[in-house]
Amino acid sequence: MKSRFLKSLSCIAVLISATMCLSLRAIAACNEPASGTLVICQPSSNSMVFQVPHIEAKANPAAGSIATMKVYIDGKLVFENGGPTIDLFEGGVTNGTHRLDVNAWDGSGRLYQAQQTFGVTGNLPFSCPVSGVGVRICGPTQGQTVSQNLGFSAGFKGNLPINRLRAYVDGIPVFDYVPTAGQSQIVAGGIRTTPGTHTLTVAATNANHMTYTSSVGIRTYYQGDCPPKGGTCSPGIYPNTPNDGDDVQSPFRLSASVQFNTATITAMKVYVDGALAGTSTGPTFDQPITVARGTHIVLIQAWDTAGKLYRLTENVNVL
Repeated sequence: MKSRFLKSLSCIAVLISATMCLSLRAIAACNEPASGTLVICQPSSNSMVFQVPHIEAKANPAAGSIATMKVYIDGKLVFENGGPTIDLFEGGVTNGTHRLDVNAWDGSGRLYQAQQTFGVTGNLPFSCPVSGVGVRICGPTQGQTVSQNLGFSAGFKGNLPINRLRAYVDGIPVFDYVPTAGQSQIVAGGIRTTPGTHTLTVAATNANHMTYTSSVGIRTYYQGDCPPKGGTCSPGIYPNTPNDGDDVQSPFRLSASVQFNTATITAMKVYVDGALAGTSTGPTFDQPITVARGTHIVLIQAWDTAGKLYRLTENVNVL
């Protein structure tokens, strides 16, 4: 499960993905490569991942031991450590295609390298430029189905500087923000809504009290999470196995259940990379799933008798 929090920057507030309630720690299984080589085990080459990629790599030096490993995404250093393995969940990667480079050096300075491309989907756009005066909502888009833990990406521009930004769900204020000087975009999160159909409105007010608005209609689903230290868990789909980013063998057991629901669950469906892979009735899914080798997006959905949607999305790497 992935939820969101807000981090403000001078020109854009960046939404970072995190996991709550259930541990993000995956079952790592990056096998020892041949002597003198480095391999990237996850994400698989040319795969698409949901929101946060799990990066696994391992180096086996020709002699001695690995002293340093570095991870680059699109040429930018994002992580380094000592030792022969990388096991990293890298948040903040934008939607689209990216180049992943992993370099390792042994104690004698010998370099070992591996490269590949992968794609990311499911994040809000980090950039939302506005060509003219007004407000533009880049995410969620009109008619999109999104988590009840709502976030939005918007751009704004006025004839005078914008000094107040507000968001409303069905006319109810849910977000109030004072932009920094020169700021014209924002990615915000932490807005709690009820599952169902809603209208999201973003309003920007300039120094002359002129307000510009934009609205989109959306549908929201139950996304389960649990506050720390014994807080009340919310309705949602909770996984048993695998967890996000796990390495598995095909066929693998997929076990998940709807918990804390307020109405009876009528059906559950599992999709792998958009293709239907299994169905069940009632609040539990526990079946083997057969898919090809590589990194895949697993989507689990459920519906209750009140017509509410429940959803859980994870990345699974098949060895």
